[in-house]
Amino acid sequence: MLGPDARPFETIPAARSGGSAPARPDVDFTVVRNGMDYLRSAVRHLASSEGAEPVDHALKYAVLHLQAATEVLLKARLTHEHWSLVFTDPGAASWQNFTVGNFESCSLATTLDRLEKIAQVRLTPRERTAISSLAKTRNALTHYGHSASAYQVEAQAARVLGLLLNFVSEHLRPPQATETTFVELVMAEVRGRLGAINALVQDRMKQISCQLTQYADYMVICPDCRQCALVVGESPERPTCLFCLQKFGAPQEAALRWGWEVLGDPEHVDWYVDDCGCTEGAGCLLWPVNTAASPVEDVALCFSCGAVYVEVKHR
Repeated sequence: MLGPDARPFETIPAARSGGSAPARPDVDFTVVRNGMDYLRSAVRHLASSEGAEPVDHALKYAVLHLQAATEVLLKARLTHEHWSLVFTDPGAASWQNFTVGNFESCSLATTLDRLEKIAQVRLTPRERTAISSLAKTRNALTHYGHSASAYQVEAQAARVLGLLLNFVSEHLRPPQATETTFVELVMAEVRGRLGAINALVQDRMKQISCQLTQYADYMVICPDCRQCALVVGESPERPTCLFCLQKFGAPQEAALRWGWEVLGDPEHVDWYVDDCGCTEGAGCLLWPVNTAASPVEDVALCFSCGAVYVEVKHR
């Protein structure tokens, strides 16, 4: 039975008494229509019309469908430049294989690089990180199972939904007029439900607002949920995110992971880990960091004791 939110593409009239049953419609999903259908499914799993919080089953399929929507829509934009760009090796691309979908498509990272270098569509480092974080969650759910905070998943989804709204509006050009209408209908629904999804994140931040203020001096962005709610140096065990409740490894491990996942590859981004003077501070002092109390100025932060050093001489 279809739920109250179900909106099938076509309404099939019931067969008249004594007549033959109507023919079933063909499966007809163009690239753009396919991506937008995944997007619509994701928001319906994340935000019901009644405004109830999604259960774990809904969050799972929200992640799977949102990641599928992201990859399909990004690659749809590549095909506007040239259809061969979605092949792993464009030089070996075949039109016949493309039309029947018989080819190995390029990776998500390659898609983002080609969008920027060839199609002149640039996503910010924060947007690329949001997409890659969601992809990791999707891969875990698909291939071997995954346990995570519902808050973390909702925050991930909200960020990617926001950037997809901008991407579709600014960069996607449906090749057919009928697809334009379908895109507009889906976008209207996504916009209508995005507020409810963002509200889940905002409500959670309100719940922990007192703690956020209390620990602002040594609170940083969480590598998992990307909310500025990771408290370091406070717990005797390990850093913990107040938003998604994720607990990270030992302070040294947390500092390195934070550097790689938030700042990036140290060969291309200027950061380092050093020793702090505290008891357990070996390899725990990370620079540069922006804390909740210092969102603009770079500081050095010890992931073990929470000490903050404002003036750091670069090596």
